[in-house]
Amino acid sequence: MASASNEKTVSKAYKYFMVFLCMLTQAIPYGIAQNIQPLFVHPLVNTFHFTLASYTLIFTFGAIAASVASPFIGKGLEKINFRVMYLIGIGLSAVAYVIFGISTKLPEFYIAAIICMIGSTFYSGQGVPWVINHWFPAKGRGAALGVAFCGGSIGNIFLQPATQAILKHFMTGNTKTGHLTSMAPFFIFAIALLVVGVIIAIFIRTPKKNEIVVSEQELKESKAAQEKAKAEEFQGWSGKQVLKMKWFWIFSLGFLIIGLGLASLNEDYAAFLDTKLSLTDVGLIGSMYGVGCLIGNVSGGILFDKFGTAKSMTYAGCMYVLSIAMMIFVSLQPYGSHVSKVAGIAYSIFCGLAVFSYMSGPAFMAKDLFGAKDQGVMLGYVGLAYAIGFAIGAPLFGIIKGKASFTVAWYFMMAFVIVGFVLLVISVIRIKKIQRVYIAKHQNQKAKVKEN
Repeated sequence: MASASNEKTVSKAYKYFMVFLCMLTQAIPYGIAQNIQPLFVHPLVNTFHFTLASYTLIFTFGAIAASVASPFIGKGLEKINFRVMYLIGIGLSAVAYVIFGISTKLPEFYIAAIICMIGSTFYSGQGVPWVINHWFPAKGRGAALGVAFCGGSIGNIFLQPATQAILKHFMTGNTKTGHLTSMAPFFIFAIALLVVGVIIAIFIRTPKKNEIVVSEQELKESKAAQEKAKAEEFQGWSGKQVLKMKWFWIFSLGFLIIGLGLASLNEDYAAFLDTKLSLTDVGLIGSMYGVGCLIGNVSGGILFDKFGTAKSMTYAGCMYVLSIAMMIFVSLQPYGSHVSKVAGIAYSIFCGLAVFSYMSGPAFMAKDLFGAKDQGVMLGYVGLAYAIGFAIGAPLFGIIKGKASFTVAWYFMMAFVIVGFVLLVISVIRIKKIQRVYIAKHQNQKAKVKEN
């Protein structure tokens, strides 16, 4: 253990530098590993003559693999130096892009996607919260996490148009039938991800044993505030009790159906828009999506705090319905139409504004609806419902499109979103009603104990 004479207090500026590195991680390594992959769908489908449904299974397999690997990566962070874990993740994601670049068969693309998703969990899904939680053990943790994860939205603003420009350089034909003349874009992004990731890894770290990141007074104040908040918050039900609630299952079903509809908005939008607009226009729409997500992530917490779960999720549902309506409108327009570009930008803004519904939404809803008693367990239940729907949604969209058309597929997605949000909001209202009865009952019991 370090002696008092060796201890040194870390400045706020240095802690904020760590937040910046986390934000940069989200903007570039994570942005390359995850956010730009949908832009490759249409060029690859055309080049190798895959079906949209079969290729978009990369997102399903990748998401499942990352979910399974995440707990083990979390345990690894407790035992292995963070910088080593960070570099392992960067290396895996870079290797995955190299595999993408040399692949010609679907199984090879699936393997690459799985490696890429697992790699990003090292430095993003598990890595970023690990760093922030160590540098901000008391006050400021929530704000620091919010700023760090905004990096993904900021990265989208410049990565989306840059990716489309690179693809355009290595493609021939129009965006409807165009195919890749070279797999060089994958190697370019593999190098960019590796170089930026290694540079970040040189500086990013967790505190040393002799470094004081928060004063004893701040820790005392934070602990007292947490204990006070814990005493006042709704403790709720255990995980076993919640599983017996009818409305929990309706809530989960609603969130699963929402996932079915939203997967296409995140994974298939580029493959669709490539058939209606130039690569430059699609890149611009992707950039505007980044702006919308930035606003949506920041405003989401405010909406939940001010209006609660039911009203906030109703707002999100309306935004998603509008965004899908824009896609339906675009599907009915001829190639290159100016109104398609305008509608595409409107789609990206509407969709981005509602991104909080599945980003911060599960964490807020788990505690708001079911209490703090088994908050971690409930977050797992809530997140799993959405993840299952999301994993099925992308290939399902491709199947519907293959059997009918993009227009029909978007109508199906709108139906999923409407039905899903209706079930979710109704169940939220009913669960809150049960919660109020539960709280009143326990308050009456406490009052009787005090009287006796």
